[in-house]
Amino acid sequence: CAVLCCARHSFRHTHKSRIMAALCSRRVGTISNARRVLRRQLQQRGGGVVISSSSAKPSLPPTDVSPIDDMVTKWERKEPASTPPPPNALPPKATFGAVLKASQMKANMKTDTLFVLGIAAGALIGFGALLMNNVGGSSPALMAANPGACNFLKGAVGLPTGLFMVVMTGAELFTGNVMVMLSGLLAKTVQTADLVRNWVVSYAGNLVGSLLLACIATVGQVPTAAITKVAATKAALPFTVCVAKGLMCNWLVCLAVWGAMASNTVAGKAAAIFLPISAFIALGLEHSVANMFLLPCGKMMGADVTWKQIFANNILPVTIGNVLGAAVFVAGIHYFAYGRE
Repeated sequence: CAVLCCARHSFRHTHKSRIMAALCSRRVGTISNARRVLRRQLQQRGGGVVISSSSAKPSLPPTDVSPIDDMVTKWERKEPASTPPPPNALPPKATFGAVLKASQMKANMKTDTLFVLGIAAGALIGFGALLMNNVGGSSPALMAANPGACNFLKGAVGLPTGLFMVVMTGAELFTGNVMVMLSGLLAKTVQTADLVRNWVVSYAGNLVGSLLLACIATVGQVPTAAITKVAATKAALPFTVCVAKGLMCNWLVCLAVWGAMASNTVAGKAAAIFLPISAFIALGLEHSVANMFLLPCGKMMGADVTWKQIFANNILPVTIGNVLGAAVFVAGIHYFAYGRE
């Protein structure tokens, strides 16, 4: 027994490196070959403990497992190396590639699907605008005492929620589509006809969804009286002011969409959306699709504005500004930086 124990101890520690080398050698293709090579090496050297074939009993005590078989069995059961997880966010150039893939997907989308998803996007942005009005917009005491805090509250609660729901459900928002489709047109991944169809259909769907939610919310008496003041103030803005505020607004909105496309996690998408969207609301900028809900809903609630004022004085110039902001400062800049190669 003492001799066998010494032999077993000597075998395990002396031949450990030889066993692993044989297992990892290129000339060993299978586990059975590994066993055969190791046995042959031991027999040629003589002495030590000779491991018999798999059908015979080993020379060690029957209660022991052959060291070679033990190590080979562990090696067989070893799980394959798992693939590394994707990065939390894509680098800017890869994000531009994702934008181009999205433009192709949107170009291939059926018109009826695009329109229905446009309706969904208009309603979801409307929910965000309604939440903003009912929380931050309905805090007159806070506005009088601390306007900055009130503006921050309006930015933090409302439209970030709406855009997050749009991104997570795949709804078709016109303001984001301006950046995506124009990037594809500049990079020649989509045609002009694809861009025009996407813009027209998604814009129409957004308008229908916004008006639909405005009617439902008014019937349900959900909006607070503050929405009438919001509608009257927005309808009275000068044309050039609306264009400028619309430009800055969609610059930030498209960066929120860009950040959401770059992120590979839900939490990352939420953070990428929250920061730019809360900024544009706190700054008092103008978003055409949000205004498609706020102004008609304000009129339905009793605001002294006409439909002509709603569309000609606000929604039209804000839309022009939204297109310019996305075209020049997001699609244009990123194509120049990453898309010309």
